[in-house]
Amino acid sequence: LIGSARFQVAARSADGFDEQLARRAGAQPGVMDAAFVLREPAVIQGPKGRQLIQLIGVTPSLVGLRATATRNLGSGASLLAGGIGLPAALAEATGAQSGEWLTLLTNGDAHRVRLRAVLGSQTVGSVAYSPIAIALLPAAQALAEKPGRVTNVLIKPQPGADALVKRELERVTGDRADVLPADNELRLLANAAKPTSQSTMLFAAISAMVGFLLALNAMLLTAPERRRFIYELRMQGFRPGQVIVVLGSQALLLGMVASAVGVVLGELLSRSLFHQIPSYLTFAFPVDAHQIVHPTTVVLAIACGVLATLLASLPPVLDLRSNRPVDAVVHETGEVGQSITRRTTLALSAASGVMIVAVSAIVLLAPAFTVIAGVFLALAVLCLIPGFFAVVLWALTPISERMQMLGLAVIELKATATRSVALAGVAALAVYGSVAIQGARADLNRGLDEAITQYIGTADVWVSTGENVFTTDSFRAGNALAAIARAPGVASVRAYQGSLLDVGSRRLWIRGRPPGDNAVLQSSQLLHGGYGQASRLIRQGGWVAVSGGFAEERHLHVGGAFVLPTPSGQAPLRVAAITTNAGWPSGAITLNASDYRYYWQSSDPAALEINLKEGVNPAAGRRAVAVALGPRPGLAVQTRQEREAQFRANARQALRSLGQISTLLLVAAALAIAFALSATLWQRRAQLAALKTQGFDYLQLWRALLYESTIVLAVGCADGLALGIYGHALANRWMKLTTGFPAPFALGWPQMLLTIALVAGIALTVVSLPGLSAAQVPPPVSFQE
Repeated sequence: LIGSARFQVAARSADGFDEQLARRAGAQPGVMDAAFVLREPAVIQGPKGRQLIQLIGVTPSLVGLRATATRNLGSGASLLAGGIGLPAALAEATGAQSGEWLTLLTNGDAHRVRLRAVLGSQTVGSVAYSPIAIALLPAAQALAEKPGRVTNVLIKPQPGADALVKRELERVTGDRADVLPADNELRLLANAAKPTSQSTMLFAAISAMVGFLLALNAMLLTAPERRRFIYELRMQGFRPGQVIVVLGSQALLLGMVASAVGVVLGELLSRSLFHQIPSYLTFAFPVDAHQIVHPTTVVLAIACGVLATLLASLPPVLDLRSNRPVDAVVHETGEVGQSITRRTTLALSAASGVMIVAVSAIVLLAPAFTVIAGVFLALAVLCLIPGFFAVVLWALTPISERMQMLGLAVIELKATATRSVALAGVAALAVYGSVAIQGARADLNRGLDEAITQYIGTADVWVSTGENVFTTDSFRAGNALAAIARAPGVASVRAYQGSLLDVGSRRLWIRGRPPGDNAVLQSSQLLHGGYGQASRLIRQGGWVAVSGGFAEERHLHVGGAFVLPTPSGQAPLRVAAITTNAGWPSGAITLNASDYRYYWQSSDPAALEINLKEGVNPAAGRRAVAVALGPRPGLAVQTRQEREAQFRANARQALRSLGQISTLLLVAAALAIAFALSATLWQRRAQLAALKTQGFDYLQLWRALLYESTIVLAVGCADGLALGIYGHALANRWMKLTTGFPAPFALGWPQMLLTIALVAGIALTVVSLPGLSAAQVPPPVSFQE
């Protein structure tokens, strides 16, 4: 919408400022074009449902800014006169048709409005996907019940007049509005989305790294076969350079094909699972769900897949060293090509210990490097497996001497050390990634749930505009408080006030709690300061609680003073407590409602809090409040439990992508184990046939296979669980320090046990049926090798 505008005059509240001020701003020297805008949160209701939107009122002069969303609208007057225009995606979602009448809910009231135009991408560009309704300014002012008010003035200066225009705008607006860059909304959005983006980045980075190592491990399963292949090529006279070319071309082709399949599946997932924008952002920003997959993402994904296959081809190439005999692979202990030396095992164990120490040092000194630390921790998981595997087999050896099939399983595991360690590595990575991610996500959910319970728990019944769970949409109360106070079963009613306030790069959540609330602060969200004293100071007035990110940015501490820009001017305030962000990424400021009314110059509530008399059923109390409120279709009456459920659903939706990532990681890892085990069982058919020639029947072999798989999975799961818990602690600490979300650490044993059960269950199921089939291989197959 901003087009060629360079500056904007922005109101500090949703009430905006007088249109006369906007006209004076547009008439200043050096101003080439000025467009007035009114933004109002609203709900549009059509035949197929309702959507939370922003109503945007514009003047025809907006076309002069030549923005992508308006350059094809012409004057706009004939297109939108007497009604609104809806983007095509929103019209489809609500079932709205051009020319039909719709219901627009603003300010707690319902307004009938005609849909004049459905705006497609050919007309308004990417705005066709945005949750907005566009109207001419007079119509928008009438619908918002704000005659003569605007919230923004977009300014295009004359060439070279930027400094003059900015100076004049600041003089005209004084201390009641902000003069900002025209694209300041993008900075605010980036800041609000940053914590969730960072959390998603952490989860995605862990998943990508685990996926890369899973691919690497899967390729390592073929290392014994490749070593034997190298031996055969060298015996046939191939030179080392030729062998490297053959192996490299195989790995390159396999990596390209597999990565291409992965890219196609990833594109499908991005459109089916990850295309929705968190609804907690849509109430504050007109963001859309238009999905774009950047070419660099595709290139990076393919490059990682190819790199995994190329790196996995390196260990067999070590047999080409000049000091390595051509037939060295033949003389190794155990199955040909499967040996892991004691020296290698000790070196990998030492490397694992060094990486764990390094990870601890990195995250203590520089929490920003937690993602890199997670990569090293995953490598430590893999490096620890050979040593752990050797210890487990050593411990099982005395027991295996008394159990024939367990003894056979231990012998086979020692003989196929490389393959067994690789399989254990797949299981370990699956458990590590899932435990780390699921644990951090569970901490976030638990912290948000506690914050929600305390935030909503101050009243038995809530009256609000309903759709906005952050309770920042004000409405005209009229005589509602007095009418509700007289309703049967009502003990008390209080006006809660709240809004959004742009301060620097943050769109803060302002919460004006009534002094009569049983709690003006959420004790679970307190980071610094005493709860009792902070509550007393806030009720007293002039004191506030601020989020940790905001306090750190401005070097604030408990007891410190700062100035907050408000609609009435600069408000001198002091810090009573420092809290988490309470679930809103940009941070929150909590003050009492009396201070809010004074500095925001508004008595309109964002919600009404009603406490019921003792013994009154919440449902009955809600009905009594609804009757007293009268016909206000733009307002919702909810019990505390209903409001909590709505808030929790919103929070879960915001964290849905994190849950989807963790679930996909677990499923992908479990499938990786299943395919790896299936491949190894097929490779061992000749060996199983040879054991049959020694007198073993298929049930004995099947039991031995189950023992082998159980040992391998136990080693992998135990290793992954131990370091997964550590990874969970690191991820939790990083999220609290970086994002400001409430995320108290706790060991979620049920979730961890479920993860292990799922991984082991899938793997053992795969072993049970195909393993039984493999164990029934005819003995003559052994002579085909």
